[in-house]
Amino acid sequence: MRPRPIIRSIPAAILVAGIASAAAASAQPAGSWTQYQGDSKHGGFVSVSPAPPLRLVWQTATGIGDETHISGLPAPVIAGGDAIIVDRQDVTAIDIVSGTTSWTVPRELGPSTPAAVAVRDGGRTTVLYIEGGGERSSSGSASATPPSPSGSGGPVTATARSTLVAIDASSRHKLWQQRLTDVSTTGPTVEGGLAVVGTDDGTVTAFDLASGKVTWHQDLGDVVDTPIAADAQGVYASVHSNSRQRPSVVALRETDGTEAWRYTPNTSGLVAGAPTVSAGTVYVTLSDGTVRAVAADTGVERWASRLNTVAAGGAPAVSDDAVVVVDTRGEVYRIDPATGARRWDFALNTPVYGPAVLTGSAVLIAGGTGELSALDPGTGDRIWRQSLGVGPLLTIAVAPRAIVVARTGASAGLVGLAPDPNGVLIDERSPTIVVPGSLALDWALAAIPLVAILVLAGRFLVARLGPPDFEQEDLPVAIGTGSDDWEGDEEPI
Repeated sequence: MRPRPIIRSIPAAILVAGIASAAAASAQPAGSWTQYQGDSKHGGFVSVSPAPPLRLVWQTATGIGDETHISGLPAPVIAGGDAIIVDRQDVTAIDIVSGTTSWTVPRELGPSTPAAVAVRDGGRTTVLYIEGGGERSSSGSASATPPSPSGSGGPVTATARSTLVAIDASSRHKLWQQRLTDVSTTGPTVEGGLAVVGTDDGTVTAFDLASGKVTWHQDLGDVVDTPIAADAQGVYASVHSNSRQRPSVVALRETDGTEAWRYTPNTSGLVAGAPTVSAGTVYVTLSDGTVRAVAADTGVERWASRLNTVAAGGAPAVSDDAVVVVDTRGEVYRIDPATGARRWDFALNTPVYGPAVLTGSAVLIAGGTGELSALDPGTGDRIWRQSLGVGPLLTIAVAPRAIVVARTGASAGLVGLAPDPNGVLIDERSPTIVVPGSLALDWALAAIPLVAILVLAGRFLVARLGPPDFEQEDLPVAIGTGSDDWEGDEEPI
């Protein structure tokens, strides 16, 4: 690695998306991070953000849970200068500049999922979150692991159901709440005047954001436990079965929730990750180690691109010219959104549990070993890396002046970063890339000290033991060609 001048993403799922409506909520400001992966499309892209190198500014403990008591996917959202995180038993807002706690409200025990933030008429801010569902942490399983993209941690301790709650961000006064049909690990997403939630029994429900009344309800037949993406045209949910059936991506009409199309790929994979919708295309990773692009209006597959191993299930990060996904082994891929061709890949060689995040200057990856990395979006080279302490990193939220990362483990909570004016970038190529000239030079440089050691060792042995004496054993010699010419102790045959 060499310095260079400063140049300038568990078990189961999380949020759901809202749908466009002309009702009560206004559009979110550009560049805000008010929902899972930024907005209802789950694109994971912002154009304005702090550029690497970064520095650790604060660390604040929250009740996310350690590796043995965590389920869902704790993903912070940012609104009004606060990062809001849904803990196992609390909803907490933390100032993104200082790291101090702005407020906390209790919630009924249940999987951690992303909140969603919407602006009501009159400029008031609403925070929506899921509560309840019981203990569903990985402590219920044989081994302790961080959250997985499928939402299936340990068993629920009781036949509980989740509840969608809406509160006023300033007063924390409860505006309304609605009981759901089953446990939800999706969380809410809002767009326009609707909030949409998915549940484990396969239902998707749309609520009026102002009143909490049910607008429509649709049973998709199987499990909905990953984020639901939405744009002005529709709602897009990944559906999988517990009976080894192929997964699907289903599009619902935003007006009444009726099914517009169902994409069921011919695959051996059993799980589809959280979808992303962008510019008329839905992107999704499958457990067969592929990422697929599907036309948002028809459900027709546009392309399928193979990864080196299975992706973690987080929503693909998408910009105008890039689709970025991360597999479970920490290999990061940039894929052309039009053709599905791979542009570059970088092997972090560390587990990754959350999705990538695209900014105007970097691709951000939260590593399972506690290291945050930034890759050059053009070349895929790593340009910055820093350990943020003990514990796996999960998800990233981005604001214009700060970056917030959720972390589990012994120091579970949120970590805040800001630009580092004294920092230095690096230039590190992926270990999977072979450059013949550099490789030959590295071998030659490595061989020089080895040869020198062998020469010195040889001289030392010669000085101590003298030159080698090669003695030959006396062997019988055939002097002639006949038996009478044989010399030796044995009789000729």
